[in-house]
Amino acid sequence: MISHSGRKRVAASVATARILKPKLTCQPHECEYDDLLLSVKKTFAAVSGGGNLFATDADGLWSLYLKNIPVKQRQFHNCHCCRRFIETFGRLVAIDERGRATPAMWGADVGGFYGPSFSAMHARVKTARVTSVFFSKESVWGMPATPGWTHLSVAPPARLVYADWLLTPGQKMAETKENYRNVAAALGEFKPAVLDEALRVLRAEILSSSDKFIGPVQWLRDLHDRPKGRAGENVIWRAVADAPAGFCHPRASMAGTLLEDVAAGLSFAEVKRRFDAKVSPLRYQRPQAAPAAGNIQAAERIVEKLSIERSLERRFARLGDVETIWAPRESTPQGGGVFGHLRAKQSVAPALSLPRQTMTWVKFSQTVLYAAEKIELLVPSHGKFIALTAATHADAPPILKWDRQERRNTVAWYVYASGSAASQWGLRGGSWAKVNAAALLPTMWGGRPMPHLSEGVVLIVDGAVDSRNDSAALFPECLRDELHAIRSTIEAHSRSSRLTGVEQASACGYDLRKPDAACVLRVLSAGAWREYAIDRWD
Repeated sequence: MISHSGRKRVAASVATARILKPKLTCQPHECEYDDLLLSVKKTFAAVSGGGNLFATDADGLWSLYLKNIPVKQRQFHNCHCCRRFIETFGRLVAIDERGRATPAMWGADVGGFYGPSFSAMHARVKTARVTSVFFSKESVWGMPATPGWTHLSVAPPARLVYADWLLTPGQKMAETKENYRNVAAALGEFKPAVLDEALRVLRAEILSSSDKFIGPVQWLRDLHDRPKGRAGENVIWRAVADAPAGFCHPRASMAGTLLEDVAAGLSFAEVKRRFDAKVSPLRYQRPQAAPAAGNIQAAERIVEKLSIERSLERRFARLGDVETIWAPRESTPQGGGVFGHLRAKQSVAPALSLPRQTMTWVKFSQTVLYAAEKIELLVPSHGKFIALTAATHADAPPILKWDRQERRNTVAWYVYASGSAASQWGLRGGSWAKVNAAALLPTMWGGRPMPHLSEGVVLIVDGAVDSRNDSAALFPECLRDELHAIRSTIEAHSRSSRLTGVEQASACGYDLRKPDAACVLRVLSAGAWREYAIDRWD
């Protein structure tokens, strides 16, 4: 198909010539234009399937395109639709794990009439410098056709279509530029030796909530091993595009304050004191003052724009909301009939009473949990009791970091920083309580764990429910990054609200959190009970 508006007159004359002279063939560029379109689509499909795309500073691509077309044919190719495509999308690249950039639209081995144009654009884009991660809300990039003509275009996969939250694509691209600068500056400030020492301290599991910060520090340490030059820059861009929330602000984060203390040569005792004070559950990412009037007004606008008012309504979770890793086995019913009530003669010796065994949770889960028919918890008088919560309206827009539109998970949780009394949860300290299920924390559900937020297990205890219920339990640490600016208003709203559904609550229990998980369990397996003391995570 002849594809540009400037070619209409030529198209008509060629059509007439074909009627008069059936053996007359079309001009090479006319026959090859469909191949050109197909080449762009194939190249794009090959490079866009594995990750993000990145904008570069490659300029003058339209001039290169026309310059490498014979002079007599340039006017026929001077198309506004194709120019917009080349200037907007022609400069995009994909980046592999070694920092090698591949042009997203232009193959290196295209021959024929358009070969010189493709080769020139490919070379310029491949050597260009990345300027940002690329975002576009368009579901089709370019204009596929206008009446009678086809143009350069591609259809991006759904994951590359930017879903508007609060920022426009342009604002999001500007944010990635700032993230790149932050990470590059942190790499210059925190040398490998400092990062290695911080990792050693964090992995010792002596600092409070240290497991949350291993991820961002290791991420920054790995970037020190990047290649040199342009490939190294590209590796940083790739890391920035894929980074979990908070990783791109090392110097302004808790991890950054730890790195600064280590770099300053402070004693371990001082490092620990300062770090533990900052990550206190009552302070970490928690507003320390009432929200300002301006923040409340901004929150009203954001909530209205995102239609998330119903998302702020929370209730106690029920067992059906939970993705479990263990549940009690149903006992095998006795046979029916006249003699079904009779007990068969025991063919084995009665089980021996074995002493309590101490082990880690990881070992327990690997060797005991999945064979367990029943589990009971020895309820402490005061301990780490936990409640799972859920959205009152499951169809409300997601506001949690781990809640995704394509796979909804509205479940969150709360605990009390210093623990709580068993009596507050309707339980009696020192007694055995039935465990109805075991579940990983919601951040670990669905095969896409987010251990940098929290890693642990909830033992759901029969009859447990928090009688205090004095907030909606929405915390800044759990909210999507886009709501960070109004976190003080959301938490103030949460404090003035209450969880509903207390009568139906069936997903409260005991919190086993990495690294210091601890409890005493009694397990029925193969017809015998045995006690296990869980003393740590692994």
